[in-house]
Amino acid sequence: MDIYAEQRRIADTPALAVNQDGDDPATVAKVIVAAATDSKPKVRYTAGRQARLVGAARRILPAGVFDGQIRKTNKLAG
Repeated sequence: MDIYAEQRRIADTPALAVNQDGDDPATVAKVIVAAATDSKPKVRYTAGRQARLVGAARRILPAGVFDGQIRKTNKLAG
């Protein structure tokens, strides 16, 4: 919808940057295969450096600080 076009454009910018600087697709593919074939699957699987950093920040930072950083990174109002 046109009403969301500006916010979508704002959100696309950091998303594209993350994709360009993201982890090797082979790294992610290995984790997907492990998740799909694990006899005792975990609730979450972490694939790559960026995901590990975000996961660590989520565990260490207070929720408000973490959420604020996610909003700032993704250029969301908040």
